[in-house]
Amino acid sequence: MAAPQVTVLMPVYNGGRYLDEAIRSILTQTLGDLELIVINDGSTDDSGAIIERHQRKDKRVRGYEQPNCGLINTLNRGLSLARGEYVARMDQDDISHPERLSIQVAFLNANPQVGICGAWIETIEGLVRHAVRFPTHHPSICGWLLFESVLAHPTVVMRRSVLSKMALSYDSACLHAEDYDLWVRASRCTALANVGQVLLQYRIHPDQIVRRCEVDKLTSARRVRQAQLERLGVMPSDEELDLHQALSTWQFRPTPAFLKATRAWFIKLKAANDRARLYQTDALSQVLGQRWAAVCAAATHLGWRTAGEFLRSPLRGDTGLSWKELAKLLLKCGIRRRQHA
Repeated sequence: MAAPQVTVLMPVYNGGRYLDEAIRSILTQTLGDLELIVINDGSTDDSGAIIERHQRKDKRVRGYEQPNCGLINTLNRGLSLARGEYVARMDQDDISHPERLSIQVAFLNANPQVGICGAWIETIEGLVRHAVRFPTHHPSICGWLLFESVLAHPTVVMRRSVLSKMALSYDSACLHAEDYDLWVRASRCTALANVGQVLLQYRIHPDQIVRRCEVDKLTSARRVRQAQLERLGVMPSDEELDLHQALSTWQFRPTPAFLKATRAWFIKLKAANDRARLYQTDALSQVLGQRWAAVCAAATHLGWRTAGEFLRSPLRGDTGLSWKELAKLLLKCGIRRRQHA
């Protein structure tokens, strides 16, 4: 068979609950020139039967069975099997918008400098739905990667030629943060982008691997962040790395000491980048400013101490806050001060 335009790569492990809907969302794409590689990684439920049924009905489905090897090994096997000009990722429990691949391929065709393209998502948790809008342009994405992954893994479409030329694959040392690590490494040799449209529904449920392996994910992501800081020329102390991890995962208790340390840390990062020019200056300043505004918004209970820290920071002009949003932040600080007086 002739090579398809797009290879969709879907690893599966005990995904029977949502797998049929996930597969159908790919096979009903408006872009039909695709192959769907589904690798059953030693499932013990009915995933194998579901894959086999779709393979019988649609010749574009290429199903593979293997003993359980783990997600990273399965992803890398899938990359080696891919034949398409583009490799798209898809998870076993999500739903792709019917025009997802058409839109992303058209974007990549129009932007040859972009090697990896993601999209916005809509999270589904029970009856609650929420749109998540990631930064769309390479400089902003790189700045945000200093803190977190801002390309949703199941939305990405990658140029296979870029992966091959740059020898890019998933690193087994980055367990449960393999995508975050790949985006950081890829950002050094190709442009990254997100399409500013919701193109995938992302399920949040208790059986997700990311929820069951949170400790491993945090440990791996911490190493990815540390490597970026060191490349920037910042050799963080244990306390600074703990602070950066807390700010990245949004797991902190905003105290006066925490606010002061955060302000100093962000100024240190900005100064380091002013010397190294590793990130586009304006883009990183905006990332730091937005993060600083969010931290201060979480600390309005401290009253005017928060307002003072906010106003003393040189990042206050990079927060992106409108005058109304700034007034609201300062007003909340004033109200909390009176409540605690």
